[in-house]
Amino acid sequence: MKKNLMPLLWSIALCGTCIATSCSDENENSILPGPDPVPAPALSIAGGSEVMQLDTLTLTASLEHTTATNYIWTMDGEALPGDSLCRICLNQTGNYTVSLTAVAEDGTELKAQATINVTPRFAQGVFVLNEGNVSDGTGTLTFIDQRGILTDSAYYRVNGSLLGNVCQDLFIADGRIYILSQNGAVNGGEGLLSIAQADNLEKIQVYDDPSGTLSWPSNVAAIGNDIYVCDNAGVYLLHLDDNSLTYVEGTSGAKKARMAVAGGKLFVMQNRAIQVIENGAVTHEIALPGTASGVAKAYDGNLWASCATPAKIIKIDAADYTMEEHDIDQGGLSMGWGLAPAFAAVQDTLYFSNAGFSLYRHIFSQNVTEAVADITQFLPDAGIYYNSLGANPANGQVIFATMKGYGEAYKTNDTALFDFSQNPPLISDFKGANSFPAGVFATAAF
Repeated sequence: MKKNLMPLLWSIALCGTCIATSCSDENENSILPGPDPVPAPALSIAGGSEVMQLDTLTLTASLEHTTATNYIWTMDGEALPGDSLCRICLNQTGNYTVSLTAVAEDGTELKAQATINVTPRFAQGVFVLNEGNVSDGTGTLTFIDQRGILTDSAYYRVNGSLLGNVCQDLFIADGRIYILSQNGAVNGGEGLLSIAQADNLEKIQVYDDPSGTLSWPSNVAAIGNDIYVCDNAGVYLLHLDDNSLTYVEGTSGAKKARMAVAGGKLFVMQNRAIQVIENGAVTHEIALPGTASGVAKAYDGNLWASCATPAKIIKIDAADYTMEEHDIDQGGLSMGWGLAPAFAAVQDTLYFSNAGFSLYRHIFSQNVTEAVADITQFLPDAGIYYNSLGANPANGQVIFATMKGYGEAYKTNDTALFDFSQNPPLISDFKGANSFPAGVFATAAF
């Protein structure tokens, strides 16, 4: 028994040595895990990269793995107010670079940048042009976008300058908007004709009739580089390259009322006719069956026209001047004393109120006339019809910009949007947003 025990003990000892040796080798060749590395601080700017003109974009400093004692915001090198939040509202379109420096507790500066794209605000919607108070004010421009959001004093907000005194008319063509005033640079107004980019209202040029030729100009239209202005004497062709005016012969007696462009031609109302002007000259005269009270470009590129006496709505072919006449036996088609047409059109439906508040419509394709609404039921302060009827072909809405009266009563006013395909039809009523409206102009109508 003792002789057999020794080999066994020896064998166990050898095994133990092997096990011990094996464990020792493993410890010498392995790397034990150390503590997790400290993540590096990081700074970024959150909140978006696009904002519409005159809207507010809120940018947020997003800081990780540290805290900051100070934030420094700049935009294209100019300092901006803000701490961990920075609110930006810009009046001019384009791309802007926003830079942020965050100072950490240990004095380390972290930096981040973001590019902000400011997009145009005024591409689609409705303008209400306001004459303003003649004695101490200037014209203003109100805009209602397709979302139903109203921007007052839109031109001033974008450019920081005032439109001319007693604004009368505007026209949109080839990406430009032309805004005409009667008295020009009075009461701080910038001039007679302000020209801007149509989708963002950023100023291009101002014209103020240095020759003093124009007498109470009322209406403007543009065809390419040809700009036409109507005043007491008739129609002039304005050349902006040298600020000269050329009188269009034969236009004496032209109505001081809104003109229309269709088929590359200008259409101007006379008493019982519409003159056609091309390249600065009268090329045709369309006889009307009654007293002219409105002319406007139609949805298909032709022309709408109206007569007050007898009351008629007429479709005119812009190429050969053939006419289709519809008699109107309800309401009336007077344009009153103002400059706006007697009607406002959405496709082949024409709305009219005879310079009052009883609204009618004529569906031309069906030759049907029907009463629509008494506007005073929705706007009880509506006391004066003042160039106030308009329509937006883009969404079918009808716009009424009304005032309670003259004197201080003009400050009580409504700018209302109606959709007569729904009940009730009143969508929005903006109080105190107009000032002697010169007219309602939908961007989709040009």
